[in-house]
Amino acid sequence: MAPLDILIIGGGPTGLTLALELAAQPCPPTIRIIESTSIRSSNTRAFVLHPRTLELLARHGITDRCIERGRFNDAIRFYCKRAFVHELSFGEAGMARNTQFPNSLMISQADTERVLEEALKGYGVVVERGVKAEKVEQDEGGSGVTAVLKIAGRESGEEREETQCKYVVGCDGAHSVVRKAAGMRFEGGVYPQDFILADVKMKWEQKTCLTFFFGNGFLGVFPLWNGIFRLIVSRAEDRGKEDQPTLKDFQDVVDEMVPGETEIYDPVWITRFRLHHRIVDCYRKGRCFVAGDAAHIHSPAGGQGMNAGMQDAVNLAWKLASVLRSQSSDALLDTYDVERRKVGLKLLNGTDRLFEMMATSNPVWLYVRNTLMPWVVPWVMSNKTAVENRFRFISQLGIRYRESPIVGQVSTWKGALRGGDRAPDGELKGAGGQRWILGVCKGVGFHLLLFSGMADAAVSDGRLEEIGSDFRKDGNEYVKFHKILSTPFAGSNGNVDEEGKVHELYGFKEPGYVLVRPDGHISFLGLLSTMAELKIWVKK
Repeated sequence: MAPLDILIIGGGPTGLTLALELAAQPCPPTIRIIESTSIRSSNTRAFVLHPRTLELLARHGITDRCIERGRFNDAIRFYCKRAFVHELSFGEAGMARNTQFPNSLMISQADTERVLEEALKGYGVVVERGVKAEKVEQDEGGSGVTAVLKIAGRESGEEREETQCKYVVGCDGAHSVVRKAAGMRFEGGVYPQDFILADVKMKWEQKTCLTFFFGNGFLGVFPLWNGIFRLIVSRAEDRGKEDQPTLKDFQDVVDEMVPGETEIYDPVWITRFRLHHRIVDCYRKGRCFVAGDAAHIHSPAGGQGMNAGMQDAVNLAWKLASVLRSQSSDALLDTYDVERRKVGLKLLNGTDRLFEMMATSNPVWLYVRNTLMPWVVPWVMSNKTAVENRFRFISQLGIRYRESPIVGQVSTWKGALRGGDRAPDGELKGAGGQRWILGVCKGVGFHLLLFSGMADAAVSDGRLEEIGSDFRKDGNEYVKFHKILSTPFAGSNGNVDEEGKVHELYGFKEPGYVLVRPDGHISFLGLLSTMAELKIWVKK
C-alpha cells in the first residue's frame, strides 16, 4: 500500500486551511486530517478574520459564508480613567486600502471552522475526530514519517493504528506532538499578567464597537454576534489569580472602568488564562513541519494568532503540492521557514510591544500610560500615515517576502512593487460586470497578469493573448493568464481597467506582467518587453 502523501495533525483553523488548500489542487495529494477532540468546542477562542485572511479565503469562494456568520467592526474607541479619549472611525472606506475587504470581520472560531470544514467536504475530505497522534517519528534515511495514532470510539474502545506518510504537518497547538518529535525548540516565556474572560450579554450606554478601557488595569470589550460581548480583563495578582472568576468579578471591573450604567448578564463562557509568547527555532525539520500555534504563540493583541496560522497553511500548501507533483525540488520546502518564520518573529515582537502597553501591571508604567494617553492617542491617531502603517500590520496586508530566494523582478525594474510583495487588489470591469484582481486570480494555482499599458504605449488585446499563449506553451501549462486592458476591445474577453487605477497600483504605464503565486504574493514582475527574463526565471 502506497504511503499517504501528507498527514495533518490538528483540525483547527490552521489544519483545515491546509487541508482545503491541498484538496483544491489540480492534482491533489493524498491527505488525512485528524483531530484529537471528538466534538468541536462551542466556546469562541479566536474571533476575528483580518482583511488578508479574507482575501485568501475568497480564492475558494467562501468569504461570503463567513460574512453571513459575523459582523464587521467599523470603529475603535479608547477610554482612560472612565473618560472618553478618542474614537477611530473607519467609515465605509474601512481601515485598509486596495482590498475588497477593508475591515476585520468579527466571527467565532467555531463558525470559521464550520465554513472551512464544509468547503473541505466538497472535495471529499472529512476531519477524523477522536484521533490522537501519540508518536511521530521520521524514518531512517529520511524517506518518510511513521505516526502512531490512538483512535477513540471503536467497539473495542481505544485502538492504535500505525500509518506512514511522506510528510507530516503539526497544526496541533502549543503542545505539538510534531514539534516535540522533530526536536524543534520552542523559545519564549510567560506573560506575568493573569487574565479573565467572559462572553456575556450587556446593556450599556456606549457605542457598540471594539472598545478599550484603561485605568488601574485593562478591560477590552469586543462585540461579537447575536448580542454577545467578549470581555477580557487583566487583573493584578492580589485579586487571587488562582480563583475561578465569577460574573460579579466582571461586573466589578465594568463598574470601575466604564462610564455610565452598565449591566452584564447571561454569561455564555467564563474562564481564566495565562498567556505565552514563544516561537519555534525552525518551521521545518526534515519531513516534519509546524504551523499556527504549534509554531508561534503570542498575545491576543491585534488578533494575529489564528490569521497567521491560516496564512502559514496557505504558504506551505502550494509548496508541498508542487514538490509532490515533481514540479519543484525539495529545496522549495525550505522557503516555508525562510518566509514564514520572519513573519512570526515580526508578529511576536509587534504584539509584545502593544500588549505591554495595554496590559502592564507595573505601577510606574500604569501612571505614565494613564497620564499620557489622553494626549498621545489623539495625536498619534491624527497622523494618517502612522495609522495606515499600523493597520497594514494588524490587517496583515503588509506581509511580504522580498528576501525570499524564490521571488524577484527583472534587472531593469524601477517600480515600487517587488517580488514577494502582496499582489494589490483592485477593481476591474469584465464581461460579467465589476470584479476584483483576486476574483480573477481564483483558485490555488499560479496566475500571470498581462497589463496592456496606458494611452499611446498600450498594446492590443490580441498581442496580450499571443504573449500569454506563448508563455503557456513554453512548459508553463499550469499557469493561467489574464489580460488587463486600459481600453475595451470589441469581442475581447479581457478585464478593463478603465480609470487606470490598477495599472497605477502595479506601477505600469508601459505594458507589463506580474506572475502571482498561489498564495497571492508576487513571484516575478517586469515590463512586457522583458518576458524573456520571466521565462528564464520560472525554469530555475
